[in-house]
Amino acid sequence: MRPEKNGKDVAVASGSDSGAIDVLSDDILEHILGFLPAAEAVRTSVLARRWRHRWKFATALNVMCIMESYCYCWPKKPPVEECSKAVDDMLRLRGHTPLEACHLTFGSLHNKEDVPCLNRWVRHVVACQVQRFRLENFDYYNGHLMLDDLSLVSRHLTRLELIGLELNNELCDFSSCPALQHLDIAHCSLWNAKKLSSQSTKSLSITSCNFITESNTLIHIPSLVSLNLDSHLYLPPVLGSMPSLKKAFVRVPVDEDCGYDESEWLDCYSCHIMKEEDNKRFLLDGLSNAENLALLSETTMFIFEKDLKQCPTFNNLKTLLLNDHWCVAPNFLALTCILKHSPVLEKLTLELNSRGPEHKVELTGVYHPMDGSTTKLEHLKAIEVKCEVIDENVHKVLQFLCTFNFCK
Repeated sequence: MRPEKNGKDVAVASGSDSGAIDVLSDDILEHILGFLPAAEAVRTSVLARRWRHRWKFATALNVMCIMESYCYCWPKKPPVEECSKAVDDMLRLRGHTPLEACHLTFGSLHNKEDVPCLNRWVRHVVACQVQRFRLENFDYYNGHLMLDDLSLVSRHLTRLELIGLELNNELCDFSSCPALQHLDIAHCSLWNAKKLSSQSTKSLSITSCNFITESNTLIHIPSLVSLNLDSHLYLPPVLGSMPSLKKAFVRVPVDEDCGYDESEWLDCYSCHIMKEEDNKRFLLDGLSNAENLALLSETTMFIFEKDLKQCPTFNNLKTLLLNDHWCVAPNFLALTCILKHSPVLEKLTLELNSRGPEHKVELTGVYHPMDGSTTKLEHLKAIEVKCEVIDENVHKVLQFLCTFNFCK
């Protein structure tokens, strides 16, 4: 039971030199305690009678349990078993007081007997009506940890970050979290996840994740406004309809684990069940409503070329960023195709032999409509070309842009 808030608790005793913190209200103290690691917040209980239970009502919880022989949760350096028990005890004593935020970081929980404790912690935090929840496996490079394949159920959760975990089918269904607005998934393996779905999410980020399924995972989030799909491996996901999409960043990686020499790296998708005769479209259809779009490929254009065969029309697209693999001489087929299907495009940016913002050369030109051009770009106002050096390939791209009456 929450201790009563007595006016005497917040008054400074006559002659006391305990400091200005004593005059702060309980609500403010509980907010401040939320910034401390959980162990330090617990230790404030010895300061005075007023502080005895205050840590239990902190608005945020930061639990860190990292490395088998080292745990940041408590002053000592116990083994992982003792650290897990400490977290269990702390959560039990705290009860189910509502949380605004929780950051739960762990490492070295890779044994089968460690899995139940992690699932127990997750259920406890969700039961605390947490609004913002970050669950992070600090040791993901040594293996992912599988959570129970159960859908999260929460009317309060608005932001969820999952890092270094193994996510199965049911856990990727967020339809029982109607307030969820932001979903970030990084360094995770999505095993047999047929669908990643939510009816409420506005912002989705999937970074360096493995889609390991018998068929392509469908991302069904019709309310999505912002999408970041960066360096996903194995089978690419299929993007469902996203009529509210405004901004999207998609990077298709090279699969360094395909088993080929560096000079023979292939697009990882071509190493799996995707066949040339398969007419399934993966990415571009779902992106067709975007206003601001970045499409980057770190290797061959296998996945994008399949979609371009039935290229959708980008009726809302105003700014477009492409890289080298979209600009292949002599025909520049991919670049021409997407430009033909972007009727209201206002700005085109090309990154050639460049590493994003680290480019050294930047050329900005103005587009002038030209009679007889097979590609009408009536709204295009500017073209930017960013590169490390102006080499032969860049010259070919600039020559191609001249056919659109591009002037530096």
